[in-house]
Amino acid sequence: MQPTYYRILGFDETMTGFAGKYNLLLYRDDDYDDRFLSSLSHISPSLVTQIESRVWAVDKSVKIRLTGVPALFIPGNAGSAKQVRSMAKEAARYYYETLPHEQGSRAAGSKPIDFFTVDLNEEFSAFHGQLLQDQAHYVNEVIAYILSLYADNTSDPRLPRPTSVLIVGHSMGGIVARSIFTTDNYIQGSVQSILTVATPHMLPPIALDYKITAAYDKIEDFWTHGFHTPHSPLANVSLVSIMGGNLDVTVNSDSGNIHHLVPQSHGFSVFTSSIPHAWVGTDHLSILWCNQVVIAIGKALVDLVDTRRPDQVKPLGERMKIFRRRFLTGTEEHASLASASTQDEQRLQLSDFEHTFLETDTTWAFPPATYNAQSTMPHLFVMALSPSPDAAGTIALLTDHTLGQNSRLHVFLCKDAASSSSPFSQKPETLSCRRDKLAFAPIPASTESSTMPLFTGEYYTAREFRFAQKQVSELIGNQFLVVLDRGRQYAEHGFLLAEFGKEAAHREVIETTTIGLLRDGLKRSKFPERPSLVSTINLPNMDSSLLAYNLKVNRTGCKVQKFAPMMRQSSWAMHEDKYSVNIAGKESGVDINFHGDLPYYDKIQLGGNNGVELRFWMDPTCPESLSLTLEVDKYGSLGKVVIRYRMVVLVFTFLVVLLAIRAQIKGWSRTGYFVPFGEILSLLIRSTFWKFSVLLAAISMLQHLIPRTAVDIGTEAISSAQGSSLEGLSKLTATGGRRWWRHSDQLFGDALLGDNDAFFWFLAPVFFQVAVGIVVFVWILMNTIVKTVALLTKCSAGGDSKNASSTIHRVITVVVMSGLVLFVVPYQFAFTATLLWLIWINTRALNHARQQSRSAFLQTTMAWNHFHFSMSILVMFFFLLPFCIPALTVWIRNFAIGWFKSFDSDHRVDVLPFLIFVEGLSHVRSADIASWKRSSRVTVLILDTMIGYLIVFGVRYSWQIYFLTRLWVSWLLVLKFVESGPARLLQRRILQPGTKQD
Repeated sequence: MQPTYYRILGFDETMTGFAGKYNLLLYRDDDYDDRFLSSLSHISPSLVTQIESRVWAVDKSVKIRLTGVPALFIPGNAGSAKQVRSMAKEAARYYYETLPHEQGSRAAGSKPIDFFTVDLNEEFSAFHGQLLQDQAHYVNEVIAYILSLYADNTSDPRLPRPTSVLIVGHSMGGIVARSIFTTDNYIQGSVQSILTVATPHMLPPIALDYKITAAYDKIEDFWTHGFHTPHSPLANVSLVSIMGGNLDVTVNSDSGNIHHLVPQSHGFSVFTSSIPHAWVGTDHLSILWCNQVVIAIGKALVDLVDTRRPDQVKPLGERMKIFRRRFLTGTEEHASLASASTQDEQRLQLSDFEHTFLETDTTWAFPPATYNAQSTMPHLFVMALSPSPDAAGTIALLTDHTLGQNSRLHVFLCKDAASSSSPFSQKPETLSCRRDKLAFAPIPASTESSTMPLFTGEYYTAREFRFAQKQVSELIGNQFLVVLDRGRQYAEHGFLLAEFGKEAAHREVIETTTIGLLRDGLKRSKFPERPSLVSTINLPNMDSSLLAYNLKVNRTGCKVQKFAPMMRQSSWAMHEDKYSVNIAGKESGVDINFHGDLPYYDKIQLGGNNGVELRFWMDPTCPESLSLTLEVDKYGSLGKVVIRYRMVVLVFTFLVVLLAIRAQIKGWSRTGYFVPFGEILSLLIRSTFWKFSVLLAAISMLQHLIPRTAVDIGTEAISSAQGSSLEGLSKLTATGGRRWWRHSDQLFGDALLGDNDAFFWFLAPVFFQVAVGIVVFVWILMNTIVKTVALLTKCSAGGDSKNASSTIHRVITVVVMSGLVLFVVPYQFAFTATLLWLIWINTRALNHARQQSRSAFLQTTMAWNHFHFSMSILVMFFFLLPFCIPALTVWIRNFAIGWFKSFDSDHRVDVLPFLIFVEGLSHVRSADIASWKRSSRVTVLILDTMIGYLIVFGVRYSWQIYFLTRLWVSWLLVLKFVESGPARLLQRRILQPGTKQD
């Protein structure tokens, strides 16, 4: 792979306001594009300057001649523009090398793809909502510029000029791709197809910024209503979301589900473990360079192209067929896929072949025990099918042969060529055959040396099986199943297994519960009762994606097997299949986990199914059944809980701090003594926190008693993707629009941890206890820091000057800080500086309190009360710091690259109450908190309101914590002002206007 990136300087400040911050690059692959494309061949070398390795800058005066189809890659949070290279390489390889061989010639309208990519300077777009809006605005400007490059293209005047661009977005780049429709500079129809990888569509990965939550709400509202009519803005837009699964610990793959907002006729969500010829999970970054995955993505993008249309892509229905074929076929049985293309009829004269007629009520294996597999003579094996349209049962076939004209084996569905003029014969003379009805699907091969799909040890083998299963009733009109063996000269050694039987005989539905699985697990000493090629276990109640499981499989007594037992796990909330190969005898067992059940949202079910399906393949010629033991994987489940609820600990730690400060204020109002933060934590741990944990558990259990809504996206919607673009939507909306509602219909569906399974009532109290431990640790850390600094600065006890210069100094400090926030630095920077300032204030307060030890009791108490209160505020502000760090990181990043234009949302005076409050604490006498004592009940009531809000909505809307704290601090400032000298003077003047003041 030899990638080269050309930075297009012609897209400058005259076309975008972000020219100094972002850049547009054109990708070219030296292996293909330099040989076949002439878009850059006319450029003089003097107009191209190398700016870094593999990156060249193209002069503004150059007019690039593009002859392909435009596509744009949008990187995600801290992502690089160069991440486009793997999928672009595979798209070029497929177009120039594979496509001509697969189809004989390239399809009409096919052209290579010109991959553009935007360099967003590796911005932290997950941290700040304004970044998403800016990037979306920039991407629309990029799209307009890219389309202008094709406007004067005269390479083929018979073809229309492109009016749309293919979009691929990684991580938050997928959110940017969806948000471009909501900006004021969006060009109608400029985007028709979007492919996102590892994108958190449902929830932002970090909900610390209200702007990012608002951006998500705006995007979701637009997309929820964007498909309603044939003239809606998204009526012709397709969206496919690809997720990596459990290996992606950066983005919770549950949030990649788009089935709650996109009709099945317009898109779907799928996991890389479900993609044919990939069958592998990926982490957040490897999803862009995992070869099996990017090959599928590259092929899908090339297949979408149709240059005969102005939008450069096939109609919506055909696009969805392509996406399903590339990402779902063979592993996805939830969708109704189009059958394989019809083949010409082929006649087989039995007298021309050696042939054998077989019984159809048994399992048949190729090569038979008495068959000479070394023969070079063709041989036909003929099995009669039931002629009755009411025939029950299925036919299943599994082989390791590739099947087809160049394979040793070929499978046909045939009928007696003379049956129309004579009665049905069990032994016909001539067969009329087709091979298009069985639609063999690829599945990974499973051998005794297989370690994972397509791998033996560390070596990639790419070895696959072919599998087909049909109801006999679906094959009416076909009288025979025929297997043609062309002979050993084709040099293929392998097997083919065919089994006729009733599927129900090899399917077991187990109605176990989550508690039952946790307590007893699931054991089957003999499954199925009689070995079968395909057997299935349905677990309809295993529907919580928070739990992980481990399955141990054993099969003893089978010394020789045609293949090793294998399993496919399927869940019904998203298109998620996982294959496990060579499962028998694994000491570590087989991991079983799934996604799609996200709190705060309606539960989505595809095709009306619940739970998990486990499908097993085994060699039926061995008489031994499987032995199964299924248990809950406690450590794996803990990992899933942590990834999903990573924000809970942050919210609950602040909850602990509020409870502690509340207890301090209540105790102080009664006794006049402000208990130290550490002591109050110790008291609460022994008395109150366990009661609060019980309260959280009770709220969780009460929440689960309310029925949860399940949205059933049935097979009608799925199959509608084969028809008109809005057919599936009309079928769904005819039964009610609730299928596209965003949040759970359950009362308090947004409360606490969301509406999970009732089994998880204990999560909230457990998280709360963890939060208590974290707060204790932070208190010890802050206390140690303050005492250490105080020890080093004993002489700096701090006193208060009563002269006017002190007041002037305070006013100047606040004014300067406010000015910096309004015009230079974000308010998050000011808050962080305030926190550091507060540490210094506490060291001075500690030294001052120690110096007062020999003074009067009242002065000593006031000094220590002030110190203990300031320490509590320090702990509170420390836990507010995470709400400032993301935006501060973005500002530092922009500053580092020389971008000094800041966001208006970051230059607000919201931080002013914190500045004034902390500035007041810095003056010992003026910070006497006794003035707040008379209003302590109201102060505690405000804290109670904050605590109640955090319990109900804190996890879902965690960014509100900062603003709620600001309100409480503002209330304390109001109290301080009321008790101040200027306020008293103003009060006397208002109440006694005639009184002369001295």
